[in-house]
Amino acid sequence: MIGSKVVVFDIEKARCLFTHGFYGKPVGVRKPRDTNIEVPLELSLLEAIFLLRQGILKVYSGNAEISEEELQRIVSRAFSNFEELYAVYEDIRSQGFTVRSALKYGADFAVYRTRPGLEHAPFLVKVVSENQQLDPGDIVGWGRISHSVKKTLLLAVPDQKSREISYVVLRWFKP
Repeated sequence: MIGSKVVVFDIEKARCLFTHGFYGKPVGVRKPRDTNIEVPLELSLLEAIFLLRQGILKVYSGNAEISEEELQRIVSRAFSNFEELYAVYEDIRSQGFTVRSALKYGADFAVYRTRPGLEHAPFLVKVVSENQQLDPGDIVGWGRISHSVKKTLLLAVPDQKSREISYVVLRWFKP
């Protein structure tokens, strides 16, 4: 871990993570066309905690291993709605999709059927709390942005008790 970034410096391990699940972003490679990367891999904090919980990744700060609890505290400080974001991330990943940040679109996640570089993300996901009051202007804004970049907008609503996720599809249309 370097600051708030998790970087896999071992090229073979980076290539393995990228090839088998399309985790992370190869450092300095904007849109990799193939999986034979020769550079370190930068993981998002959500990817890192997901892989740590799967037993695939160990995270170190210097020579000290960071526990799952410590990494969760770090991620929780970075994301005020960590539990909801993580639940949605985990649910989408478990269905075989590739998940990336979509902050540049004003959403939480861009979701790919395969991976970036091979296709454009067909979906944007905005995570909302089940008790969250939504401003109609926000909904229109999210809809306009997703429509302008030709993506389907999904509102993901995690149930706090059951941990199930409900998805609401919003499509832009002209009456």
